[in-house]
Amino acid sequence: MANLYCNFMKEYEELGNMQKIDNSDNVKYVMPHHGVYRADSSTTQLRVVFDASAAYTSGVSLNNCLLKGGVIQDDLFSISLIFRNHKVAFTADVKKMYWQIWVNPDQCNFQSVLWKNRSCEEPSLYKLLTITYGTKSAPYLATRVLNQLATDERKKFPL
Repeated sequence: MANLYCNFMKEYEELGNMQKIDNSDNVKYVMPHHGVYRADSSTTQLRVVFDASAAYTSGVSLNNCLLKGGVIQDDLFSISLIFRNHKVAFTADVKKMYWQIWVNPDQCNFQSVLWKNRSCEEPSLYKLLTITYGTKSAPYLATRVLNQLATDERKKFPL
């Protein structure tokens, strides 16, 4: 499990989803995180969970301060009905979708984590640069971005 966790965090940093912070003066919130291990999973044995619901020393969590956002997506029944209107339907699994959506740099100091690659190291502070699952607004933001991209690119890709 430790190797899977380290590999996940290493990939997270290499892909530019988190960045080491040299000066901790601007850090507003440090999110705890932990791994959920499922040996029987054929796709992802370890899922790292960022806990934005954990209360800070003030008793307030990041999720207490975030708006959830509205429901943009149609209900499942309506989506099923839409599939009946067309001869062809496309589905997609957007792998690491949250990792593709950048957070405003001014807001990244609210998404900080502590991490160390080896047990003998001192932990370092990192800021998360992309939408983070575990935050209350993440599902809304991801869906909203997809809708906006569809609107913005509609003329270039009419099909």
